[in-house]
Parts: sequence; C-alpha cells; structure tokens
Amino acid sequence: MSESVGERLRELRTERGLTQRELAGPQYSAAYVSSVETGARTPSGDALRFFAQQLGIDPDELLGGSSPRELLELDLELIETADRFLSGDARRATPRMQRIRRHAERLDRPRQAGIALLWLAGYSSGDVRTKYVAEAETTLSGEPPPVRAMVVPLRAAVLSDWGEAQYSLHLLETCHAELLRDGYPQPSMLLTLRACLAERHLRQGDLERAAEYAEAALRLTRGGPAVLAELTRSHVEVCRSHLAADRFADAAASVAAAYDLMQERALHPAMAHCLLARARVRGRAGDVEGALADLGAARETAWPDDVPAITVELASEYLAAGRLETAGTLLDQVRPAVVAGTPLAAELRLQLGSLARARGDARGAAEYLRAAVELATGLGARSVLVRALRPLSELLGETGRQEEAANVLRNGLIALGAEAD
Repeated sequence: MSESVGERLRELRTERGLTQRELAGPQYSAAYVSSVETGARTPSGDALRFFAQQLGIDPDELLGGSSPRELLELDLELIETADRFLSGDARRATPRMQRIRRHAERLDRPRQAGIALLWLAGYSSGDVRTKYVAEAETTLSGEPPPVRAMVVPLRAAVLSDWGEAQYSLHLLETCHAELLRDGYPQPSMLLTLRACLAERHLRQGDLERAAEYAEAALRLTRGGPAVLAELTRSHVEVCRSHLAADRFADAAASVAAAYDLMQERALHPAMAHCLLARARVRGRAGDVEGALADLGAARETAWPDDVPAITVELASEYLAAGRLETAGTLLDQVRPAVVAGTPLAAELRLQLGSLARARGDARGAAEYLRAAVELATGLGARSVLVRALRPLSELLGETGRQEEAANVLRNGLIALGAEAD
C-alpha cells in the first residue's frame, strides 16, 4: 500500500533518529508534527518544505510517489467530478467517478479510491449504495481515523434504510466521541458528523438534541453553497498554478483545502435540517425573524423531497407573524408538490384553514380544517389533529352549530385515545 505524507514523514524522521520536537525546530511544535504524522492535519506547503530541509531531502519525496504531478492531477479530476455530482449531473459523473476509482487503485492510492467510492455511494440507493459503502470501508481501513470516519455517515444512512434508526444514531455518536477523545478534531469531519446527527435526531422528533448538534455544526460552516463553490474553484485554480510551477507541496495543500470544501458542499441537505432545528428553537423563543431567516435558508439548500414540508412550515411562521400575503403565496406555490393522502397534505389543509380564518373567511376555513381533521384522523397524524380540532370546533360554535362542534371535538378526542362516554 502507498504511504501518506504523515507516514512518510514519520518513517524518515525515525530513520534519522530525530524526535518530533527536533524535527519541529523553532517554527513548529511537536504536537503539530504528531498531528501531521497521524494524518489528523494536512501540512501546508511551507511546513513540507521546512520538514524536508530538516530531513535533508527534496520536498517532493514527502508526497510518497515518483510522479507527484500524476497524483495531484488525479485529485483534481476527482474534485471536478464530485462537482458534477453536486451540480446535478450524476448520470455523466457516475461513469467518470468509476474510472477515477479504478485509476486510483492502479496507482495504489487507497484514499482517493475510497473517496471516489463514497461519492458513488452518496448518489446511489438500495443494494448498490450498500455495496459501495462496504467497498469504501475496506479500501479506507488502513487510513487515519478522520479518513475512515468519512464512511460513517453513509453507513448510518444504510442502517436507517434498513430500519435501524437507533443503531444509525449510535454509530454517528460513537464516531463523533471517538474522534474527540483520540485527538482528531478535524473541522470538516466534525461538521459532517454533527450535521448528520442533527438531521437524524430531528427526524426522530428529538428537537433538543437536534438543536445541540445543529448549533455545533453551524458554528463550523463557512457559508452557503455559492460561497463554498467559489472557494473550491479558487483552491483548484491555485493548485493548477502551483502545478505549472512544479511546486508540488503547495499544490497538495490546495488540494487538501478543496477536498474539505467539497465535503462541506455535499453536506448542505443535512445542513438544511440544522437550520430547521434552529428555526424551531428560535420560533419557540419568540425570535420570529430568526426563525423565518433559518427556514428560508433551509428551503434553499434542502433535498427536493424535503422542500414542500419546509415551505409549509415557513408559511405557517409567516402566518403566525401576521404576514398573510406571503403565507398565502407560499402555500399556493407548494400545493401542486404536496402528495395527496399524506400527513403533509393534512398539514397543508390546516395551514390553508388557518389562513382563511385570519382573512375572515369562516366558511372556507371550516372546510379546510374539517378536511385536515378527517385526513389526520385516518392517517393517525396526531400533531395535525391536535392543532386542527380546536379552531374547527370554535368556528362551528361561532356559526351556531354547537352540536356539530361538540361531535367534532368528541370524535377527535376519541381518535387521540380518549375513552368514549
């Protein structure tokens, strides 16, 4: 197997009988040398040149291959192909990434081969994704902990697909704790794990835990998709400039930065759930503007399948804030995308009923709220049912239909588990 920069540095240092403190010299610390040797940190071009001078070798030797240009060009091709996935061109990106994986294996570059497998897994499903994840685990088994940890979010996703939600959470929690315990607090990896944990906890209804991880993840993010894409392009251009000047150590540092940015860009659907968790906490605390801002940002970065639910929630916040026209526009926009006969369809009817009531349309409000109650009852959607019962009962009572109001309330309570008289 090929050596990483850190492994090569440790090997050459021990061959020369130098301690980490001696290799660090006056410019660096022994702790920094240790983090490079274990793979927790990627050394800058200046650091590689300094260490090479201390060891009496050419800086290119630390890159561990006879053709550093070929290896760096492989990295650049991998990054550019990953960008195609993120741009929605998975159909053409998939065969190209498969070729990169095979090329990396021929060059004996397990890290690049494993990363290629992870991108393929991220844009696959079912048995194909499971196969890619298993192959990535094997391929990266000899890499440092932060690199091996890259497989964990996708393994957790596979477990969730199998109905093992608790095991999925346990795997993510354990990996996060081990990286911190063992001294590998790599920002991009911590961001990834925290965002995934926030998403999983939110989907399970644990807002408190979701919000904790969401805040921790959001503190590490460097910006939205457009900002990250621009930063990635800048690092790729810098890498190419270094390659043109045969400054391979500097080019390797730019590639490492680009990899981290690509990993963060791939996270944005999970980051949408971080924003969603924070929005709910802010809404409960009375921070209406903060909640609206987070929901709007979440809507922009979420997976397409999640956008309708976030849009309905955003509309409900605008409605609560008294901004009826904005709420109405959002609900009109999302109606065609909401699948009939689902809990979201019941929620949509609840919000349409609330909007009609706020506008003074008692008849329209009653129709929407009744539809919400009936659908929620049939689906067992307790949250919608609880929130729709009272306004429907009140509307019926206000129009002199007290008996009907009482029946609606009684039947709803029975559906929620209360005993009939």
